[in-house]
Amino acid sequence: MKKLTGLLCIVLLAFALTACDSDDEKLPESTSNQTVDDDADDVISTPKIETITVFTIDPSSMSIVPSQVKKNEDDDSVEYITKLVTENLEDDEIQVSKVTKDGDRAVIAFDSKKKPIKGCDESMEDLILECYANSILDNVEGIHAVSFCTDKGPYISENKEMAADEIYASR
Repeated sequence: MKKLTGLLCIVLLAFALTACDSDDEKLPESTSNQTVDDDADDVISTPKIETITVFTIDPSSMSIVPSQVKKNEDDDSVEYITKLVTENLEDDEIQVSKVTKDGDRAVIAFDSKKKPIKGCDESMEDLILECYANSILDNVEGIHAVSFCTDKGPYISENKEMAADEIYASR
């Protein structure tokens, strides 16, 4: 009887192990054996956010620094870059009254009653003008020079004076 019970235990154990092996066969195949469609990556990938570099002022060091700004439009015009610089400077007292393009030269006209024309020391005025000039020259194709003026004519501020067609910066 002991032999029969032992033999029966071995048969049951073998049956149990076989049953476990058959459950493994019913599992779905590993995904590593499946082919991957490369085009699916294009659908899932996140869109690249395009940025543009404009210059702003670091008040602690009183120097101009580059700043990455999200580009919201497909526009590299003088007007658009001027708008980005003005927004990035975050100074409500700076007001551009007009932006024009004269051949390969950008002309920025400031409000004669606002910064940088009035209420601005010479070093801050220079930094503001540098931010506009560098940002435009670096980002606008076909522009090789930048001039400044006021809404009333030539650039005449509390600190400096420029002739009507004087080039402030060029590349």
